[in-house]
Amino acid sequence: MRHLILIFALLGVAAQAGTVYRWVDEDGRVHYSDSPRPGAEAVELRQPNVYEAPKNLPKIQSGSRSPEAGPAGYDRLAITYPEPDTAFWDNQGNFSLRLSLEPELNTTAGHRIRISLDDKVQGTTQNLQWQFTGVDRGTHSVRAEVVDGDGNTLISSDPVSFHLHQQSINLPARRANP
Repeated sequence: MRHLILIFALLGVAAQAGTVYRWVDEDGRVHYSDSPRPGAEAVELRQPNVYEAPKNLPKIQSGSRSPEAGPAGYDRLAITYPEPDTAFWDNQGNFSLRLSLEPELNTTAGHRIRISLDDKVQGTTQNLQWQFTGVDRGTHSVRAEVVDGDGNTLISSDPVSFHLHQQSINLPARRANP
């Protein structure tokens, strides 16, 4: 238990420190430090998953709609995260989808956003975020569409491809030799 506390304490500091070194003393106890010692080896630390809060888009006044707006009045629907060809790790297959829609969704007219993963509809929402869970590793494509109450597509985003990596039982992470 004492070693776990030490490891977690050092991992928190390691994010700021840079390189962490590991060595074993004469009594067989494992030690960690941010300064190298004779016989110490560098420990490779993985980057944590990081969540970036969505940026708020300025509200568009109803009178400032562009003349090129589609029949439903939407100018643009875009996927802001994940970015095209992004590669990220998540062993549970969880990731967030973030969208940008101009002007905002007309919920009073029954409009909703339909989310598709690999050309399979995952559901609909009125939010500009969607949480995926349990997605298998590999290359995937995600798309969003604004649909009316009858399910007719009013505007579509361009599809975005990304790569989801997961740790494999057949290919465990390399461990340093003690």
